[in-house]
Amino acid sequence: MADSDNSTTLSSVTLGGSGEGAVKGFARSDEADPPLALLRDWLRAQHVSQVLCRLQQRLETRALGAAYPAAMDAKIGYSIAYQAEVEAATAALKIQDRLPHTPAHSLLGIVAKLEIIVGADRDIDDPTDFPWPHIESILRDLKEIAGSVPLERPDRTIVQADCKRYQAIAADLVDLKKHAADSPFDEEPAAGVDTE
Repeated sequence: MADSDNSTTLSSVTLGGSGEGAVKGFARSDEADPPLALLRDWLRAQHVSQVLCRLQQRLETRALGAAYPAAMDAKIGYSIAYQAEVEAATAALKIQDRLPHTPAHSLLGIVAKLEIIVGADRDIDDPTDFPWPHIESILRDLKEIAGSVPLERPDRTIVQADCKRYQAIAADLVDLKKHAADSPFDEEPAAGVDTE
């Protein structure tokens, strides 16, 4: 005689896999599980930082190969691109800083947190050193149990808007640095100011 309590089928709680249902489920869980939103924002900041890095590298090459008059303009463009990349990388780091203070409410939330940790370490340390292979092993195990968080590249228009925003911030900073560098330190004192 079989026990009827043991024949109940458990519903699936994973959001992994492909198809529209996984993406829709991710959007709903995104609101209920804050690490999913952090992962989305972190991936976006990382991608924008990489795009700006490639731009900065191209401009650096042009600045090095340009004739003197054109080199000054190229150097300014390079400085703005470099500062924009720094701004985007800083945004990703700020998201990483929020991670320990953002509780996960599901296994997918934990997967999202580990994706950020493992992804951030790829840029910093040797991923073959302890504890990274072990953490990646835990991440794989969790993905087998809970499913994978759908990791999508941000839309091109969003990336372009982010790049423009960071470039505008960078242009302001580079302009401020230029004005500071242009102001002489040995100017004559203002009229009426006694220097003795």
